[in-house]
Amino acid sequence: MRLLEARLVLKSPAVVVQRRLERGFVKPADYVPGSMLRGAILTALYRAGKLSAADLKREGEKPSLLASPAYPVVKDSRSAPATPFMFYCRRCKTVVDLTRKAAEKLARGEEPEPPLFHDECGEALKPIHGSLVVREGRELRRTGVETFRSTSVAIGKDRGSAMRGMLFDYEAIAEGTEFWAWVLAPDWLQPGSLEVTVGRGASRGFGWTELRLEPAPAPQPGRTMFVAMSPLTPLKRLEWGECSVSLARVYGRVHRLQAGWEYGRGFRPFVDVARRGSLVLANEVSGCPELLRVGLPVRAGGFWLMGLNALSPLDEYFEILGG
Repeated sequence: MRLLEARLVLKSPAVVVQRRLERGFVKPADYVPGSMLRGAILTALYRAGKLSAADLKREGEKPSLLASPAYPVVKDSRSAPATPFMFYCRRCKTVVDLTRKAAEKLARGEEPEPPLFHDECGEALKPIHGSLVVREGRELRRTGVETFRSTSVAIGKDRGSAMRGMLFDYEAIAEGTEFWAWVLAPDWLQPGSLEVTVGRGASRGFGWTELRLEPAPAPQPGRTMFVAMSPLTPLKRLEWGECSVSLARVYGRVHRLQAGWEYGRGFRPFVDVARRGSLVLANEVSGCPELLRVGLPVRAGGFWLMGLNALSPLDEYFEILGG
């Protein structure tokens, strides 16, 4: 197994959305889910003849290729989800980061207290847990993806004209948007470039993406304080192969997540997860540190759920954000 850093550049708009309505797909996501990135790679390799249908079936039963969520790259700087101890001041238009102080208190067994007001101006602070942040110069700022909305109509094959009641709306991530992610793969996936499709509407030209894979530096073992780079299943112990993580504390909000869709099987179940950016204190970590970057799969409702439980050590998290 090898750990790779992935860079994705959209060559056409991508329909990666959080909500589906009767008339189309709206509310674009600000990231590419890890399960979607994994599926895009497997599909591209299958179409290129490098994987067989039997290989895809084995991947569904016993996954070997795993991917973290892919987050935007803004002016060559990687973005990441904000922790519960990052806040936004509307008056100063700045991000206030108290993550390190809170982590020190959690490590001592103390309870951190989020501030109510900004020390510099007295303005009430707004929590931004789970929102994306990026470093611009010496400061952190909130970020996202550029999107646009289009409306189209279905054309009847018999008359070649618009069909009544078949008007559809799409909100898409703009062409040219760049993302970064981690990919853990067997040796049959080599560093290099690959053309993949992400999101819906590939047959209509949406989601065509250039994927570049490069060797990633080996992570340092022995860390016990992490930031969840994906939604986190709030289990006391996570296990996958020889890797196991015993969780002592997860500090973050919990919400309900629909875990996606699997080709040939339909929708995966809803699961309760801690929001991305949650601060995680572990009692014990053993096995493969590379696996933590992409997340340990969990079994639910007869499905393997992937793209969850990705953890970055706290010092690596700040390295990602450039400070």
